[in-house]
Amino acid sequence: MKQVPAFILLFICIFCVSSYDARGESVIRNQSETAILKLDIISSVSIAVSNSYELDEIKAREGLYSYAIEEKLRSFFPSFTFSYMQTDEVIKRDTDSRTSRLSMESEIALYDGGKRSLDYDVAKLNALLARNDYRISLNKLIVSVREAYLNLLKLKETVRIYEITLEHGMMQLEFINKEFELGDATKLSVLEIEAKVKEIELSLKQAVDEFEAASRKFKQLLRINRHTPFEISGDLDNDFVIIPVSEINEEELISIALKKRKEVESSFAKYEISMRNNEMNENYFLPNITLGLNYNLSGEEYPPKEKGWGVNIKFSSRIFGNTVSGGAGYNENGNGNSKARSENTSVDVLNDMSYKSNLLESRIEMSKSGDELYVMKENIAADIALLCSGIKNSWEMIGIASRQVELYDSQLVIERLKADMGESRRYDLLEKEMERAKAAVALLNSKIKYLTTASSLELTAGMDVDFFKNYMKSEQ
Repeated sequence: MKQVPAFILLFICIFCVSSYDARGESVIRNQSETAILKLDIISSVSIAVSNSYELDEIKAREGLYSYAIEEKLRSFFPSFTFSYMQTDEVIKRDTDSRTSRLSMESEIALYDGGKRSLDYDVAKLNALLARNDYRISLNKLIVSVREAYLNLLKLKETVRIYEITLEHGMMQLEFINKEFELGDATKLSVLEIEAKVKEIELSLKQAVDEFEAASRKFKQLLRINRHTPFEISGDLDNDFVIIPVSEINEEELISIALKKRKEVESSFAKYEISMRNNEMNENYFLPNITLGLNYNLSGEEYPPKEKGWGVNIKFSSRIFGNTVSGGAGYNENGNGNSKARSENTSVDVLNDMSYKSNLLESRIEMSKSGDELYVMKENIAADIALLCSGIKNSWEMIGIASRQVELYDSQLVIERLKADMGESRRYDLLEKEMERAKAAVALLNSKIKYLTTASSLELTAGMDVDFFKNYMKSEQ
């Protein structure tokens, strides 16, 4: 037995290392080249979802917005501050002093014009938008995988159709060569058949090239390694249901879409946020009022024993670009031996001149969000009407193409008999074979068009995959 060369062993080692995922996991996308990955529609979607970085990123951002809700909820509760301070003072030619102070301070927001509620509601709406973004992206990915999968099925079946046609063409070429040898056919007839066979071979090669190109794109969509061989294991006629669409109700589907589409819900949430922001800017003059409490222990020794406490109230308000603030407080120290009351007022002149531009900007944003919501609803209605029309046309094309294939099948039976009996040219028979192949491809394309339009209709209506199939069954 010959020994395996060292460079071959090195190549095998490098390949094994490269088949290990960058995140430290051996996954489907980097399977060995010797294993053929069999993919149906369910496994394809599952792999695409599990390998999608975009979905992982959106899910992570959803977690960030959940934290933001907790952060905004904290603002409804009082703030607490605990502190300890010790001061040692050394004085020349006098008595040294030492002071210790242990204090607790709290501040409670009594009124803020609704800002905390707005921030909390906006955080919840942003979390809703993140959840909707995940659902929207997930549905789009599923539809993209389904359409790519159907396209591969179509191209696979197209290759099979041209292979059968080429087989029939080669058979006719063999027959015409025998007839030429017997003197029953001319050289021109042989050349005509050879040209037709070459034409079929070219069509087959083009179909194979399209299938290979679609396979590479399919791997990219699923994020599997480009060297991983795979095989589409589905069947167009058995795995998918194609049913009449004469009873389809456009208005009902539009109503479902406006209720179920996450894009509509997200657009409405954005409009709600813009309205709340505009409301806050309209009421910019509403004051902020806070209540402060403090309790402390102080003294020269530790732990300090002299008690003190205090209460204060503060307010601030913006009026025509100026900020007015003030407050009042009461404090007792030294176990009640020292009492103090204080009041203050201040005005910052023209320190908030941006209130006018903020107000105008919020009004523009609210109008823009309202218009976007309206336009989205109208676009959804128009898209559903267009898709309903498209799926009806696809159903009619399926019927037309099916009848054409049946007609060509019937004609081919007669043409083959006539050709074998010498009553018809084999060139005409091969022409009919090619026309039949084109009709079969047209039937295949119409079925794929039906299924892809149904998937687009499900996405536009905001429903799950296969909703349309169950919906049409219930309508019949």
